[in-house]
Amino acid sequence: MGDSTNRAFGAYGLILSSDRSRTGLGELDYIRAARRGELVRIRRGAFCEASHWTTLTPRERHVLRMRAVDAASAQQLVFRGFSAGALWGMPILDDWPPDVEVCGDQATGGRSAPGVRRRPLTPTQIEERDGLLVTSVASTTLDVVLESDFAPAVATLDWALWRKNAFRVSAADIRRELDARNPRYRLRHAESTVEFATDLSDSFGESMTRAVIHELGYPVPELQVRFTDREGNMYVDYFWPSERKVGEFDGAAKYMRPGYSNGLAPGQIVWREKKREDRLRKQCNGVIRIIWSETRNPRLLDYQLREFGLRPTRSSR
Repeated sequence: MGDSTNRAFGAYGLILSSDRSRTGLGELDYIRAARRGELVRIRRGAFCEASHWTTLTPRERHVLRMRAVDAASAQQLVFRGFSAGALWGMPILDDWPPDVEVCGDQATGGRSAPGVRRRPLTPTQIEERDGLLVTSVASTTLDVVLESDFAPAVATLDWALWRKNAFRVSAADIRRELDARNPRYRLRHAESTVEFATDLSDSFGESMTRAVIHELGYPVPELQVRFTDREGNMYVDYFWPSERKVGEFDGAAKYMRPGYSNGLAPGQIVWREKKREDRLRKQCNGVIRIIWSETRNPRLLDYQLREFGLRPTRSSR
């Protein structure tokens, strides 16, 4: 778009073709720029500079789609489900959905448009997050739980309850939301998820793994158990006291993300983890490290747990 790019670049990187008074550009100008690869078309009448789009995370791209939908609406929308979760900072299992989800009319559910999914819901509590209206954390969490399988639903709820979450809610908050909504679909699923959830799990992967272990019929481990030696305290992800065995969820974050590594190189982190594991082995009957590919493949995780010496105590779910 040449010199006009700076004029077109709007708030949050969102460029609206309707904003002609500011940019002086017409619809064809944006279409041509998109064809040249200078802009990315988010939805009809909404674009983003390609150079900016490539810097956004999948979550940020979803939020930008939400802003585009909100800007095109005659009235301010209330976002729910995964879309509200994107603004609350909720982790999810796979990709963010291509459609944004908004609250529709209670009776009819509203009319959906391309890229927009309207679902009937009358929120009891609406909050503003970064300029957009969203359902509360409790309502948002319940939305996602009702749309998810057991293991990712547990991980979502654990995040909402997490003691380190600035937006944490209580299990009682979720139960009140569930009672008020009283869904005809998947009510027992939601109830069992709430019963199993905890505020002790420190990551989405830890929570999912714990849920899959439960689904496989193994005893539920204790969480964040402290081991102490002359070098200090160590807290482990999972501990089976009867067998005195320790489990750790070994996600890639500790090796790849700067915020998790404290400035250490991956090799230094591996060495530090090895030394920590050596300390743990002196106080227990073994340590198993569980990785994402095993959590996502329950049969493989079942094999690894059996090889580790654990045995199911009931039939799998």
